[in-house]
Amino acid sequence: MADRPGEPARPAKNPSASAPVDSAHAQTEDEVPQLLGEFRLIRRLGRGGMAEVFLAEQVSLKRNVAVKVLRAEYLADAVQIKRFETEAKAAAGLNHANIVGVYTIGSDSGVNYIAQEYVQGQNLKEFVQRKGPPELNVVLHIMRQVAAALQAAGEAGIVHRDIKPENIMITRKGDVKVADFGLAQLTQGGAEPLNLTRENTTVGTPLYMSPEQVNGQKLDSRSDIYSFGVTCYYLLAGRPPFRGETALSVAIQHVKNEPEALSSLRPELPPLLCKIVHKMLAKPLGERYQSAQEVLKDLKRLKQEGSNAQSEPTGGSPAKTAARGSNLGPVLWKSLDGSLRRHALTFFLSVLLFGSVGAGLGWAFRTPDPLKLPVTRQANVPPKDTATEQFLYAMEVNTTAAWQAVIDRFPNERLVAQRAREKLALLYFVQRRYDEAQAEFATLSRVPADPVAKAFGAAGEAAIFTVRKDYRRSQELLTKVKPHFERLDSRMQEVVRKTLTVNQAQLQNEAEKGWEKILGKPPETD
Repeated sequence: MADRPGEPARPAKNPSASAPVDSAHAQTEDEVPQLLGEFRLIRRLGRGGMAEVFLAEQVSLKRNVAVKVLRAEYLADAVQIKRFETEAKAAAGLNHANIVGVYTIGSDSGVNYIAQEYVQGQNLKEFVQRKGPPELNVVLHIMRQVAAALQAAGEAGIVHRDIKPENIMITRKGDVKVADFGLAQLTQGGAEPLNLTRENTTVGTPLYMSPEQVNGQKLDSRSDIYSFGVTCYYLLAGRPPFRGETALSVAIQHVKNEPEALSSLRPELPPLLCKIVHKMLAKPLGERYQSAQEVLKDLKRLKQEGSNAQSEPTGGSPAKTAARGSNLGPVLWKSLDGSLRRHALTFFLSVLLFGSVGAGLGWAFRTPDPLKLPVTRQANVPPKDTATEQFLYAMEVNTTAAWQAVIDRFPNERLVAQRAREKLALLYFVQRRYDEAQAEFATLSRVPADPVAKAFGAAGEAAIFTVRKDYRRSQELLTKVKPHFERLDSRMQEVVRKTLTVNQAQLQNEAEKGWEKILGKPPETD
């Protein structure tokens, strides 16, 4: 389970003290024995709809685990206890890298509990709320791992029934794990599913429910695929496809309404990716993906065909996907708030420029040949009607001339021109045109009233000084980056990490200027 984002696991000063609770019916820590079986409870991590979750130590193995304790109001409820046990049996049978592992199920002093893998990190909802919709390569990384988990569950005859961002964990190393099989439905050898849902009730989370789940129909793995599609929509758009004032109003929309086309909200997304998500969201079961394996197959095609992939999804019946928006400028800017606009304009660089964050930033810190990227084209760059269209063209061709054209032709579109300058500076940098790159970074570092742009420029200049072996000057510039490091995009964060690593190695007598001094924490390792 997760701590707060970035919060390390730590024992409580007084493990037996009660934590604040938000419900008169919730089970307090004082009511839960400090020792459950061989698990010593340390502190509460959080609560779900039916359980409290504690960080605990497994005494025999001296390891941290997450212990899920059934909440007190359910202790006399045979149906809920049976569902609780089913969670453990379902998840324990799934030995997969992308599924939170379950160690054991037990009961002690009348308290039912599950001991499972303790995942340090944050859930997908926290991740998106903190940083906005992530870059394309990050989205695909998350989608592939969740789909792999759903494939394993589907092959084992297990329907999760509550796939949502809160149940998808991202570890500090970037691994993705599906958690909480508390609503799982177990099928055995094609038999009728074990129905633990009371009559006239629906289990799940309305924002992410499949139409058949809303209607109380029999579920199979395609229901999880629908909920996964809703989760992917949230991941890309920053919001779920349907919203309403009540759970019922949202649930009804899943049955009757079509979601707004992702291609209208995010015209820069690869068309095939939009089609994949909308195929997962198909209401008729026959038009939806029939298995998570089919989803994985199309995600692999998307990776192979690249960001301009236009082909139709495979498997099952053709998807009914909404038409793409044609008016790129107004749609893009009106549909996204300020923070999301920044992501919408910057996330493609990792694919177009670097291939991947780690591979693309080897530039000056190793001896192999430099990254080979397109050189400047001398041909005239075709003019576009809007700044957004000019920017999207530059993303497609990725040349210095195209990025310069955005800056020159739309100087009054400050945000677009500024993002184009960031791309231009980085492209000069990876082409080892350091004088030109430094000039662009210096311009960014002087942008008024934009501390993130200033930090971006300072980070780029620092990297150039490191390439030129002026490590002390580089370190001085990085002190300006520190307050805004978390707001830089992942590519520039990686530039800073690489720069700091080299600087620290060269300035061994000034180690205090390393990670702890500049960023307050060590760099993440692969």
